[in-house]
Amino acid sequence: MTSIKQLTAYSALVLGVAVTSTGCRFDGINSIPLPGNAVGGDTYQVTVELADVQNLVGNSPVKANNVIVGNIARIGGQDWIAHLTLELQDNAEIAANVTAKLAQNSVLGSQYLELTVPAGEEPRGTLQDGAVIPLSRTSQYASTEEVLSALSLVLNGSGLQQIRTVTSELVRVLDGREQNLHELFGNLETLMGGLDQQRADIVRAIDGLDRLGAELATQSGTLDRGIETITPAMGVLNDQQQQLTTMLTSVGEFGQVATEVLDSSREDLHANLTALQPTLSQLASVGDSIPEALKIATTLPFPIETTDRAARGDYVNLFLTLDVSAETVGGKVLGSIPVSELAGLNPARQAANPLLAPTEPRQATLPATPAAGTPQQQGGQR
Repeated sequence: MTSIKQLTAYSALVLGVAVTSTGCRFDGINSIPLPGNAVGGDTYQVTVELADVQNLVGNSPVKANNVIVGNIARIGGQDWIAHLTLELQDNAEIAANVTAKLAQNSVLGSQYLELTVPAGEEPRGTLQDGAVIPLSRTSQYASTEEVLSALSLVLNGSGLQQIRTVTSELVRVLDGREQNLHELFGNLETLMGGLDQQRADIVRAIDGLDRLGAELATQSGTLDRGIETITPAMGVLNDQQQQLTTMLTSVGEFGQVATEVLDSSREDLHANLTALQPTLSQLASVGDSIPEALKIATTLPFPIETTDRAARGDYVNLFLTLDVSAETVGGKVLGSIPVSELAGLNPARQAANPLLAPTEPRQATLPATPAAGTPQQQGGQR
């Protein structure tokens, strides 16, 4: 009996010493330091905001780089947000930009708070006493309850049967087509490689589309007026749909007939083109001279260069110089007529009406009088 009393007194003494060593406040059995996570030496406090503490309790360890650097002194709440007070070892160098994440040792293990620097960031500064890690920099791993509920959802047939159906269909589709699947992956690799090489062009195209969209947005009023203007025309086209269809059908039939005609006369057309080749070659050889010749041929008797000076509206300027002097008539006009023709000329010896003379019968011409001294025939002898 004495031994039991002594053991009870000893236990009370140990409990009193433990409470005394942790301060004057006693928050239950979880406030007593446990072996392995007790913080010794100088410490400083940091506040962490969490949306849900799950099964986290006080006196749970705080780890950084998988090393215990402190524990959770208190857990409180304000505005539906949990506030955790951490006691961290003074010699633990923790970066100021760390995030807090609620983790668990195993599926059925205890929970702890993990302080880590976000991936892709470099450690900056040192976490100081009184610092606050806000809610935006805290998160949590999936809890055991969430994992088990998701597993129960699958095992109860909610998704397992669908997965089996999908797997069966994939096996049925891909069975015997392994080579095609390999080629598909190769083609996909080539396609993705081409797209990767053309990233700059794709970005420029997207930027161009963005500028086009902005321009269209600024001209929305013009587009609205254009649509309103074209609406009546579209109504006319809609009303004449049958006529347009008939026209297009007729054009198609004409094209078919023309094709048949060309097919049937292909040899004749080829022969005609071959026969035209020499003519076209000669025309091509004198191609430079034809335009100059046409300038004169189409404007006789006035060249095209002088037409504007000769033709003045509805009249033509004509300048004529007539020389009827005796010297000109005798020396140039008569002199240019052969003597034999001059000898045959019979000047008019009687008056005649110039209007009726060409229509009247010609009178007998008198024999010419022989000149003096010319021998005459007598009796058929000279």
